[in-house]
Amino acid sequence: MTFSSQLTTDLAVFFNTDEFAETVIYTATGGIAASITAIVTREGEGQEPYVRGIFTATALVLVKKSEVATPRHGDIYAFDSQTWEHDPGRGVVYEDAQLYEVALRRVD
Repeated sequence: MTFSSQLTTDLAVFFNTDEFAETVIYTATGGIAASITAIVTREGEGQEPYVRGIFTATALVLVKKSEVATPRHGDIYAFDSQTWEHDPGRGVVYEDAQLYEVALRRVD
């Protein structure tokens, strides 16, 4: 087994909905909604930086590049019966050859 094939096997475990992942409805800007598998980290609610009195809920989603080609402002993610959008202030916080970690903020 090569290192690359081992990474693919490991990702299959992490992105298994019986383990760490969950199903998220992803709609790319101008696209059609599709079910993807993502690892969601709910960060909670906090005050919006530089804006007094405005509070937002934030989250991070780890997605496979094979399911989300290019994350961008305007993309919508739905999970927990809530709608989340690509956070334009933070955007993609991590990227490697197979994954993106995208910052989100709740819109409803």
